[in-house]
Amino acid sequence: MKIALVYANQFELLSPQPIGLSLLTIPLKEAGHDVHLIDLMKEKNPDAYLLSELERYQPDMVGFSLRNLDNQNYRESLNFVPDYKRWVAIANNIAPTIIGGSALMSIPEEMFNHLNATFGLVGQADKAFVTFLKEYEENRTTFQAPGLMWKNTNGIHQNPGRFDGYSDGGTIDWESIDATRYKKRYMNYCVITKTGCPYKCIFCDAGASFGKQFKPREPQAIIDDLHRDAREYGYHKSDYFFIDAMFNEPVAWAKELLEALIKMEFKINFSAVLEPTATIDRELVRLLRRAGCSVVTFLLNSLDDDILSGMKRPFNVDSVNHAIHLFHEEKIPYMPQFLLGGPGETRETIIATLSQLKSWKPIMMDAGYGLRILPKAGLASIAKNEGVIDEDTDLLKPTFYLSEPLKKDTTWLNQQMKQFKQFRMSAIPQWVRMLSHGIRVGFQK
Repeated sequence: MKIALVYANQFELLSPQPIGLSLLTIPLKEAGHDVHLIDLMKEKNPDAYLLSELERYQPDMVGFSLRNLDNQNYRESLNFVPDYKRWVAIANNIAPTIIGGSALMSIPEEMFNHLNATFGLVGQADKAFVTFLKEYEENRTTFQAPGLMWKNTNGIHQNPGRFDGYSDGGTIDWESIDATRYKKRYMNYCVITKTGCPYKCIFCDAGASFGKQFKPREPQAIIDDLHRDAREYGYHKSDYFFIDAMFNEPVAWAKELLEALIKMEFKINFSAVLEPTATIDRELVRLLRRAGCSVVTFLLNSLDDDILSGMKRPFNVDSVNHAIHLFHEEKIPYMPQFLLGGPGETRETIIATLSQLKSWKPIMMDAGYGLRILPKAGLASIAKNEGVIDEDTDLLKPTFYLSEPLKKDTTWLNQQMKQFKQFRMSAIPQWVRMLSHGIRVGFQK
């Protein structure tokens, strides 16, 4: 079959390359399919470009990777769903369509219904998509492929998704990616290190959408990918981003991988996302430095233990300060991000958070407020109990939570956001300037 894979992300902020789709191309080709990846990033007229590419290629199936529902910005919301609906409609006129990606997994049935795709696929798709295409070619009316969604006269059907990590996969097919669209962008070079998350932070649906347990890849598989990238693509000493929601857990695995990186015959620089939990000890931080870690980033909602506990964050203020202390002593640049306004947030808790930052020396810091409400995340039930949303609220549209005391205090809140500017250091290394092309460093105005 001829398979067109469409990367539907046009949001340049935090704009990774179509990594998820690139994981499909190798198994699809090995199964005998012809594959064409259509990347809409930077296309000024994506409708016309998509139509021309599909008419030229004449696929038998069109797959869409839907990365985000919106830009998750409380003050300047951008809704991406209307674009998705329009693009799926264009493709539907040419071939059957199948949608996947994190936007689908956040709100599967509603998104599938709204976009009117022929099929949907939740969970890991690298093997499930191949299984589905085999069943599709057999003209089946019901399917066994993991995570598949389809419609018939009885309604929408969905198989349980596959969330077992990339124990025998996860290698990025760089040849399928048009790198010219992503020059000097954040995440130019990536390697998948882990999937899943067992934590239940109330604003996040990663566990529900991507698996409720950590599924780390074997360190040797990661090292093999880095060797292949160096050998076949010349990615020596490259700035890598580790695709991992929480690199420091399981901590024994993280240390094993770092030790393997240290032993490689060539070195890479990399950035990683950590959570400032009690697992961050001096041994881990020293291994990060020796392995080539150029910056760590982490998301904080507050420096108030009651708020952190209410948001079910896997750390407290003491563990945050301990991690900051270790990063400082071991000379690893760190970039904290604050997302304020969760349940219990008040003027007093924000002032207290700001007051605790005076001893910190981050390379950059970002702050925003308002939490996107997602149906699989715990914040949705809190928002319902407080009357912020109800059963009829359309969560396909950008919908945010901001604590009641702050809703009428946004002028003051905006003034507090500006205070974070004082923590930006005047001398910014070249690697940070490179990162700044794609990550929301700086501060909200």
